[in-house]
Amino acid sequence: MYLMRTQSHILYKYRSLENFRFFVDIILKNRLYAAPYRDLNDPMEGYYYYPEENFTHPHTSQILEKIHHARKEIRIVSLSRDPKIPLMWSHYADGHRGVAIGVEIDRDAYDVRPIEYTGPAYFRGREYHSDTAKEILSHKFEFWKYEQEERVFVDSGQFIKVKVVEIMAGQKMSNQDYGFIKSLIEKLNPTIRVKKLTRAESGFIPPIS
Repeated sequence: MYLMRTQSHILYKYRSLENFRFFVDIILKNRLYAAPYRDLNDPMEGYYYYPEENFTHPHTSQILEKIHHARKEIRIVSLSRDPKIPLMWSHYADGHRGVAIGVEIDRDAYDVRPIEYTGPAYFRGREYHSDTAKEILSHKFEFWKYEQEERVFVDSGQFIKVKVVEIMAGQKMSNQDYGFIKSLIEKLNPTIRVKKLTRAESGFIPPIS
């Protein structure tokens, strides 16, 4: 069962519309693609600290190999809690010409975790457990904090099921493209809210105090 529709439970996927087929696939099939961690944009993805003294432990190589294998098996859907982050629109949504897709996720069915922006994880123990790789992949450097990221960890399959609840169009999207998308969504699923962000809503104009 999906969570009740409240703003705090909606997560957002910033997307360009350059490959329009992928956008339509999300709307038609209510699903999001889960990528291998090495396909994500952070070059430090999956790095972690390991105490030097633990390298003398006889099972160290086995533990590190288990972590390496587990990271390769996990797929990730990266989402944001906020649909109005200027840098996210610039980096992931074609310079404010794309969309932010608001979705609800069944958190009983999927492992959803907020990113901790404290730098790479510190693997202190000598005992590997089933959650170790996910803990490592839940840490990033502080300069990524603006993304307000939550991750869905996928152990099998390439997609997760979601409920699409709203589409936010970037403030630089042409009126013609916005009108087309709005008409398309009304045909495919009229329950989805569609709106175009203003410049103020996109974070460019500070609110008047």
